[in-house]
Amino acid sequence: MSLQHWKFQRISALIMIPVIIISVSYLINITSLTYDELILDLGSTSVKIIGSFFIGFILYHSSMGLEVIIEDYVHTEGIQKDLISFTKLLHITSFFMTVLILASI
Repeated sequence: MSLQHWKFQRISALIMIPVIIISVSYLINITSLTYDELILDLGSTSVKIIGSFFIGFILYHSSMGLEVIIEDYVHTEGIQKDLISFTKLLHITSFFMTVLILASI
């Protein structure tokens, strides 16, 4: 694991703090909305953008964490590279699927 990888993982964790705070405060305040207001609110651009950032940073941070775990516990270099590539593909696919789902609301 390189120093740059470690820094990016820490930076992504710091960036997630305000995104999580905004998301949790939104979820707390969502209970005061009626059903129609909720549907309109979930379809708003700001909710889609915040949701995309939230999922994006969580998946990015998760991908980096899994890479470190795989590097620590899988000792065969070929399998290690294959697993890292597979998990990155799953994370990228998950992100784009989430964005597509948010866009369809």
